[in-house]
Amino acid sequence: MGSIFKVFTLSGINRGSGDRSSAIDLGGKTLVRLQTHGKRLEMVVNPEEAWLFKQGDEVAIDDVVEGFIVFENFSKGLKMNEDDLSDIFETDSEREIAKLMLLKGDLQLTIEQRRAFVKEKRDEIIDYLIKNAVNPRTKTPHPKLRIEKALDDAGIRIDRKEGTKEQAERIITQLTTTLPMIIEAATIEFVVSPKDTGPLYGYIKSCGNLLSENWGTDGTLTMVVKTPSGLVASILEKVSDKSKGRVRSTVIDRSN
Repeated sequence: MGSIFKVFTLSGINRGSGDRSSAIDLGGKTLVRLQTHGKRLEMVVNPEEAWLFKQGDEVAIDDVVEGFIVFENFSKGLKMNEDDLSDIFETDSEREIAKLMLLKGDLQLTIEQRRAFVKEKRDEIIDYLIKNAVNPRTKTPHPKLRIEKALDDAGIRIDRKEGTKEQAERIITQLTTTLPMIIEAATIEFVVSPKDTGPLYGYIKSCGNLLSENWGTDGTLTMVVKTPSGLVASILEKVSDKSKGRVRSTVIDRSN
């Protein structure tokens, strides 16, 4: 994922009382801050990786944290006493301390960073709706521009901390009267000729949850796949293109 953050620089940070002064270039970095035990703890982190970590994504702690240094006052360059850290977090492991700081602390983001995260979350929600929701009347997904306009017109607030799926499903209920949508899955049966099983088997299997596959004595393959309804049109078009229309594709069921 490319960086979506503006670069800023702080320097001249003293690594701690008694340590020699050392300039640290914090271009593109930010702080995570935790108020606990009467102290304000601060740690330098990579904002994008820290955000993903706090969302539960698999991100290596070494990619998140800059130097595993915990400050009691970052602006003054005052480093936390290691004995105090051990007492607060009940561990001497710098990695465990960093993880607890990230999980419990507040990620300090600029206005630009917050806007970027909101836009990223909004794009994820729209993509989810296109793939998983359909117009209940036409059984086809709404176009991206139509969904974007509906969100704007309804003044839908995007919460960057809420899960994409949960938020998308809540938004569907908010748009019921202006842009009807339902979450729906489709079950598709593909009857593939022997000539097309090689090129198409892997693709059809990857289209969703493979419910069954049966091989006929003549080499014909019948596959049944369950997939989000919003993807049906593109799947059928691609299968038809790859087989030059030889595959018989039938939507045999739709369910919420």
